[in-house]
Amino acid sequence: MDEAQSPGLIAERLRRAVDLLDARFDRLENEQQHQARLLEQRLETLERSQVDQEARLRAVADGVIRLNTQGSLAAIGQSMLSLILAALAAWVGAR
Repeated sequence: MDEAQSPGLIAERLRRAVDLLDARFDRLENEQQHQARLLEQRLETLERSQVDQEARLRAVADGVIRLNTQGSLAAIGQSMLSLILAALAAWVGAR
């Protein structure tokens, strides 16, 4: 049997190959975990941003509703004042 083919040498080479594969798998696993943490962080940031955006949209919608309500109330008040003045003018003109 050739010295290069001895069972001890083959076993050592196989152990070395297994160690290299284990190290590579460990590195890939660590990299995958790091990527997962980065994606989780990014997702949390986007979710917070979405909540903030929704809150701002609700505030703007509430402001628009308030403005429309105030405009409608002002128009009603103006109409009532016009009716009162018209009635007063008719009463003064009838005297």
